[in-house]
Amino acid sequence: MKDAKGQRYARLAEIQRMDVETEYSHIWWLGIGYEYPWDFSVAGALATVNSVAPPHMAALLVRTGEITENTHRRMEHFGLIAMQMVRHGFKNPAGKAAVRQMNRIHKNAVKHISDDQQQWSISNEEYLFVLATSMLIPVRWVDRYAWRPTTPKERVAAYLHIAEQGELMGLRDIPGSFEEIARFHDDYVEANFRYSAEAAKLWEALEPTVVEPMVGGLPERLRQTGRRAARAAMPVLLTPQMRLAFGVEDPSRLRRLLVDSAIRLRSAYVRRQPPRNEAAYPDPLPSPSYPAADYRIEDLGPAHTTGAQALD
Repeated sequence: MKDAKGQRYARLAEIQRMDVETEYSHIWWLGIGYEYPWDFSVAGALATVNSVAPPHMAALLVRTGEITENTHRRMEHFGLIAMQMVRHGFKNPAGKAAVRQMNRIHKNAVKHISDDQQQWSISNEEYLFVLATSMLIPVRWVDRYAWRPTTPKERVAAYLHIAEQGELMGLRDIPGSFEEIARFHDDYVEANFRYSAEAAKLWEALEPTVVEPMVGGLPERLRQTGRRAARAAMPVLLTPQMRLAFGVEDPSRLRRLLVDSAIRLRSAYVRRQPPRNEAAYPDPLPSPSYPAADYRIEDLGPAHTTGAQALD
């Protein structure tokens, strides 16, 4: 039993020996790809949901139609771009290319939907909020639910990774530490989250993208039952501010208890399993549109933002 426990925490011991100032992206990747990939897949989907909740962002995204009309394609392509960044980091050409493509998508998207009546834009503060939530929602999920919480070194690594991403995006006034960016995020949420019909429409489109990673490890025969349970769990998994923005009713105390207990039971099981020897995600990562993982990074994203031909 003692040896089994040592194996389970072997990667954490490896992380603790690493230099966070130079290996921060690799530390972040070890958490995502090896230590708690299920937690990060669910929490990453919730981070996307959180990022679209502010009314201005929701209105912009409804206008583009990419989430409401091309949900699966949009999430698939976003996932492939994000995976390049977290797997390779930004010292690697693949990670840098992924950031360039994301920047191109953002720039061309707002240009595409602007007209004589309204010139749309995304502010520096909005970009910082989305950047912060991409890190903070997963870290907070892991600290609450996963088989072990993150360590101070892992939180520093997470911050340094996304701060470098923010610099490559050309963002200004990036908060100077994990704690500062968490405060920025929470202050932004407090000031900006409120109900909007556009946010509610986005939640209707995005809810299945949170449900699917929750049931991804289940046998096929249990998937439908798992989806019903996951949908019932959604009000618990959303923050109170998200529920406000999307118009979702607060869950009962009993539902909270049941959902929290179920996830913690899963984590207790994972804690007793041997660590992963291989990453949870192949490299390159296959997807429904690219089962052979033969995509080019510049082809990912809406056709009107990339100049690429529309994919069937």
